Amino acid sequence: MSQDTINYNVSYSMIAKSNQKAKTQPSENRESRLLVNHCFDLARQLGISKILVFAESVLDQRYILGNKEQETIILLTKNKAKIREEFLPHCSVLSLPGQDLSRSDQFQLGLLKAVLHNMVEHDETVLCITGLVGSLRLDNLLITNLLRDNKWFQKHAYEKVPKEILRSQEFNRLLDIALRLASQGREGKKIGTIFVLGDYLKYDKYLNQLILNPCKGHPKKNRNIHDNDFFETIREFAALDGAFIIDNSGIVVKAGAYLNPPVSEKASMLKGFGARHAAAASLTAVTQALAIAVSESSSSVVVFFDGSPILQLNRR
Repeated sequence: MSQDTINYNVSYSMIAKSNQKAKTQPSENRESRLLVNHCFDLARQLGISKILVFAESVLDQRYILGNKEQETIILLTKNKAKIREEFLPHCSVLSLPGQDLSRSDQFQLGLLKAVLHNMVEHDETVLCITGLVGSLRLDNLLITNLLRDNKWFQKHAYEKVPKEILRSQEFNRLLDIALRLASQGREGKKIGTIFVLGDYLKYDKYLNQLILNPCKGHPKKNRNIHDNDFFETIREFAALDGAFIIDNSGIVVKAGAYLNPPVSEKASMLKGFGARHAAAASLTAVTQALAIAVSESSSSVVVFFDGSPILQLNRR
C-alpha cells in the first residue's frame, strides 16, 4: 500500500468522524434546547419560580439564561470557575462534590443545599434539569418538593438541620472524599469507614481509641482534609477499624476511633446496613455532630444527623 493511499485513508477516516460528530452534535444540542424551552414553559404554567440546573450538563449556558424572565436560576456545579463571569449576576451558584453523581443524587443533594442556603424554601416546589455527567446534554426533568418527596424532611423539623455545618466547605469536601473512597476503594478492595464532623470536645466522652492515634503529633496543616496530598493518607487509614474525627475547621483530630454512644430511641436505622451505620446514627442522636458513613458492601454514602439519615448517595 502506497503512502498516498495511507494518507487518503486516514484523511477519509477523519472526515467521516468529523461529519458524524457534526450530525450528532446539533441533534443533541437541539434536544437540550427543546428540553429547556419545555422546562420554562412548564414552570410558568405551574407557577414554579425556582429552576435548578446541573451546569456540567449544559453545552451553552447562555441559552438557559436567555429563557429566563422572572425565574430564579440556580446552577449546580463541581467547579465554580467554569461558570462564566457575566452569568453570575443573573443566577445563583452552588458547589457539588467533585465526584460524579447519578441524576437522582444530583437532584437530591443540589436541592438540599439550595434549601440550606436559603435559596429555596423547604416546602417549595422546584423544577430541576440535568443530564449524564460529561455528556454536555440535558436529558432529564424533575418537579420535586423536599417536604413532600424527602422522607427525612417529612419526619423532622427544618430548624434542626445544622446549617452552619452543611453549608460549610468542610462538609462538601468530606462528601467528595467519601464518594471517592466509595468509588475507588484501596488497592482494588472496597473501603468502609465513618467521618464525624463537629465540635469533637462535646462528644469526646463517646470515643475510644482502638489503636494509637496515627494523627496525633502531626502539624495541623498536614492533616487538613482540604490538602489534596492528605487524601492518600486518609485512604490508608480508612483500612483501619474505627472512625475519622474532624473538627469544624477540617482538621482530622483522630483516626481509628471507636464510637461508643449510649443507646437512643432517636437513632433510626436503614434496612440492609450494619454496625458502622448504627454507630453513626447513635452518635448523632445524642450530639450535634454530623456523621458520614461509607458502606463497604454497597459503596453507598449515607449522611446522618439527629439520629437519622439525611442523605444517601450511591457511587456512579
